[in-house]
Amino acid sequence: MKKVITVFCPVYNEEENVENFYERINKVLTPFRDRYDFRFLFADNRSTDDTVEKIREMCAYDSNVALIRYSRNFGVMKSIYTGMITVQTDAVAVFDCDLQDPPELLVDFIEAWEGGAKIVYGRRMKRDEPRLITFLRKGFRRIERSLQSNRIEIESGAWFLDKRILDELRRRNRFEPYVAGLLSRLGFKTVGIPYNRRKRELGSSKFNFLSYFSYATDGIVSGTVVPLRLSILCGVLISSLSFLAMTYFLLAKFVFGASFAAGVAASIIISLFGLGVNFIFLGIIGEYVGRIYLDKDSSEPAIIDESINISQVAVKPLQMPAKEPMEA
Repeated sequence: MKKVITVFCPVYNEEENVENFYERINKVLTPFRDRYDFRFLFADNRSTDDTVEKIREMCAYDSNVALIRYSRNFGVMKSIYTGMITVQTDAVAVFDCDLQDPPELLVDFIEAWEGGAKIVYGRRMKRDEPRLITFLRKGFRRIERSLQSNRIEIESGAWFLDKRILDELRRRNRFEPYVAGLLSRLGFKTVGIPYNRRKRELGSSKFNFLSYFSYATDGIVSGTVVPLRLSILCGVLISSLSFLAMTYFLLAKFVFGASFAAGVAASIIISLFGLGVNFIFLGIIGEYVGRIYLDKDSSEPAIIDESINISQVAVKPLQMPAKEPMEA
């Protein structure tokens, strides 16, 4: 039997792009149809335009096209994660509907997968975006690499994941807002395919500056307690500074005979020492909170409200994995 590959596409108000995306991807996949069967899965994040109606029409005339629609807008990352743990075919290719990541990448993705890679991702070399966003993105990458013990090379965008990865995600059953970091920590053979990201042809991006900032914050704190430990380091440094200040004032007053206004030295020392102690205890509390964050599921997958042709991509009845009971 042929292996089955699912092309998974999260959508939100993309009525201008869904049909074009379907046609362009199908055209790229034509040379591989003698070796693989292909499915399409669209995950709608509660669009308010005609996106869902267009996908329903595609599902009606092509049984290989499936749709899941969430009960509300859960955000793009949770939408992607839920779609990935829903798919149970031999592999899944994750692509945005705007075609900024060229469909031709699928050719390189499949070849790398056939070569043994479990995770294949698009490594963006050039982007058509404002310079400010590019500058901030590079700054985020530097901060992320300095804080993360596990080097994260996977970028958000176009991915190709083997069934082994999908099974591992379902087994772990833990959603994290920074999905690229979650995939990186799984390990396995990973291959990056360089490409130049294109400019959006139709529609407008739903990702604004605040979305970028939120995503960057998730990337910095995801899977690490280093930012929390920085508060302990800051507390130790400030406490050390207060001790040095106390030593200076004592030597200046009693050895060198310097005069100070009444209460100035004591106020400075007490303030610095108190600030240092606060940072230390906040850091200790943060350590425990961080361990809870790393060990406990941060959130549930998105709720699927509607599905069409889902049996084409999920060989078992559609259901989310049960949570493991917490130890007493």
